[in-house]
Amino acid sequence: MMSVWIKAATGSHLDLFTLFEKTAATQPDKIAFKADGGKGRHYTFNEVRRIALDRAGGLVAEPFAELKEIGLLSANRPEWCIAYLAILAAGKTVVPIDANLKPNEIDYIISHADLKAVFVSGQFESCIAQQHPQLSMFSFEEQSSSNWLNLDGDPSSLEKPGQSAVAVLIYTSGTSGDPKAVELTHKNLVANLEGIHDAIEFYDTDSFLSVLPLHHTFEGTVGFLTPITLGLTVTYARSLKSREILEDLANNDTTVLIGVPLLFEKMYHSMRRGIAAAPLYRRFMLRLLKALSLIGWKLGRKWGKPLFAALRRKIGLGSLRIFVSGGAAIPPQVARFFNLLGFDFLQGYGLTETAPVLSVNRQHDIKFGSVGPPLKNVEIKIFEPDSTGTGEIIARGENITPGYRDQPGKTAELLRDGWLHTGDLGRIKKGHLWITGRMKNLIVSAAGKNIYPEQIEEKLLESGYVMEAVVFGRKKTGKQGEEVRALIVPDLEQFKADFAMSPVQPDVDLIEATIKNEVAQANSQMADFKRISTWEVQVNELEKTSTKKVKRYLYK
Repeated sequence: MMSVWIKAATGSHLDLFTLFEKTAATQPDKIAFKADGGKGRHYTFNEVRRIALDRAGGLVAEPFAELKEIGLLSANRPEWCIAYLAILAAGKTVVPIDANLKPNEIDYIISHADLKAVFVSGQFESCIAQQHPQLSMFSFEEQSSSNWLNLDGDPSSLEKPGQSAVAVLIYTSGTSGDPKAVELTHKNLVANLEGIHDAIEFYDTDSFLSVLPLHHTFEGTVGFLTPITLGLTVTYARSLKSREILEDLANNDTTVLIGVPLLFEKMYHSMRRGIAAAPLYRRFMLRLLKALSLIGWKLGRKWGKPLFAALRRKIGLGSLRIFVSGGAAIPPQVARFFNLLGFDFLQGYGLTETAPVLSVNRQHDIKFGSVGPPLKNVEIKIFEPDSTGTGEIIARGENITPGYRDQPGKTAELLRDGWLHTGDLGRIKKGHLWITGRMKNLIVSAAGKNIYPEQIEEKLLESGYVMEAVVFGRKKTGKQGEEVRALIVPDLEQFKADFAMSPVQPDVDLIEATIKNEVAQANSQMADFKRISTWEVQVNELEKTSTKKVKRYLYK
């Protein structure tokens, strides 16, 4: 069957649930969601629509009629998505809560959002019942006395929300230690979906595997709302274990995987180790094929697709055609590696406050290291650029948040003269946006020169012995400027492969001697004022948010 590039019937007059309903009506019997890596319950588009509408009918009846926000606290599963749609259909605001938060952090969101009702999975029932007995609780577990299917009502009385109505209230993950409540309207999200549908070539035969937490805007918009408004199937991975992800990808003929850099970097390192361990003749063939793929790439041809088809099948990625990476910067060599192997690896950029996508590489116009051109309905420019064209990235478009809940001061800092100030530094070259770094991460040398830690981290991550790195500046005692410091996490699997070192009992002296050479190699490729002056090795992974962003504020 021939694949057809599909786009949803978006428009400024549509709310999110109506957009979903229009898609569901065209293919009611197609599978929308699969649970547990495809081994659990399957829901058709018509079932999703019916269950959501019945729950919405309950939400507009007493005693819930006057409620404005409804919480959603659960790990990834189809029921999370159906409850999300039910809340939207009821004309209310979804408040997704990170299932990995500590109890006191969950309490903060419940209190700040003034929640009176929440959808939950079984693991949270007792906690919510004990800590918040006043909350109405709708459980996804069939055996629960609070079963969500008991929330029933007549959907005929539902009224469509206006485009300016707040669809979702997102609490940021707080990489700076300061979470904020971001309001996103139906108009914001529908506009972003329209831009995404235009930018990425999705086909009617595509199938998604969901691995990122749904409460995060990147997965919520790109991994959930995008496929269901295009009539595509989403399978929820059983876990984040590499073996199970590979099985879930293969068993469901997955074609699209949305991820953050950490996921793809681990895949990259694992595949590189596998190649390094292969017999000499096979390594020679792979290098030859990669060289040919690179020649084709420079000629505008994706020769990697046929050249590496057998390899992709062998490693369990035969059906995959698109990787979409967002949420943080990814080393250019990772994007290059996957593209040369025949995947369309698309790096994008955005913020929770922009619903979230601002730009993304296009399949016909991929530039390694860039985050692509802006979406067609987004305008991006560089604010107060320096002599190199680098400055703060600012944006405007219908996808831009109206602001932060109950924080007018923060909103005024974010939105100025009709533009959203991202706080990120970058430049625009040949229509593509290139991210330089984050303004608050900027290191200033004694001579007043700007140093972007993300660029130094990229150099360190080119080493096969470095799994993670965070670079930061620290004031020199009694001196002007900051010195460049680094905290490095070694790739213990690579040390095991090369030195037969036990990951359980690592040889610290060997690791430090090896990393010392890798730091020297990175320093040799940088100007003197950018070079790392002090570094430390940490065997444990860096502290991260639930969306796998490094908590930089912990490493200052």
